[in-house]
Amino acid sequence: MAESEAASSPDSASQSPGDPSTTPGSKKRNSKSSKPRLTPHQKNTNHKDAENKRRTAIRENFTTLSQVVPGTEGQERSEQVMLVKTKEYLVDSIKEIRQLELEAQQRGIPVSDNGRMKDSDYGGPKWKQPNLDKYHKAKSKKASKSGSIQDDADGEAEDE
Repeated sequence: MAESEAASSPDSASQSPGDPSTTPGSKKRNSKSSKPRLTPHQKNTNHKDAENKRRTAIRENFTTLSQVVPGTEGQERSEQVMLVKTKEYLVDSIKEIRQLELEAQQRGIPVSDNGRMKDSDYGGPKWKQPNLDKYHKAKSKKASKSGSIQDDADGEAEDE
């Protein structure tokens, strides 16, 4: 009975029994209903357009970033400089926030848990105040070295 129902259905009347494009369960599609394929030139053009769009978005975001991060204006074309300076700025900002939280705690000023940075925000559970002290010492040492280099260049450096 299933054969007679299949033979009487409107779809089966237009199908030829041996045609693989119309047999049920066939993986081939009916060529009339599928979209025409893109030519290699069209694929290449679409790929180039998508790549240009991606690059433009990256360029615009680096320009925006250069307007936010101090000391990076005009350097948005150098991705390496932008990434290094942004990382330094974020690390310095996070450490400054931690230092301010510590100072507030020492002075008895409450800092709500909602506003306080968690270990997972930066540094993980191993973050400790000595690490911040070590950072500040290294930063001041680096600043003093760069100052003495400039003094040497000016001929005003003192002999140690």
